[in-house]
Amino acid sequence: MSTEIKILHSSCCATESPIKARIEKIAQENNLDVSITELSDLKDTMRYGALSFPSLAIKGKVYDYKKVSSDEALLSIL
Repeated sequence: MSTEIKILHSSCCATESPIKARIEKIAQENNLDVSITELSDLKDTMRYGALSFPSLAIKGKVYDYKKVSSDEALLSIL
């Protein structure tokens, strides 16, 4: 079963961020199946109630990326 991940960006930031590549690398190294979608449209990101950007929405919970940016922290929430 694939873990669905949403990367929430502010509208000024482009998609295909290094965050996506980093999550994919961690998932591959740990044999995890992930599905990643990047959102930057305000109406899409606000649906998740994110208070800062970038943020990650994983398993119904929103994380401030700056607080979970280490490999260990990312792996623990995947």
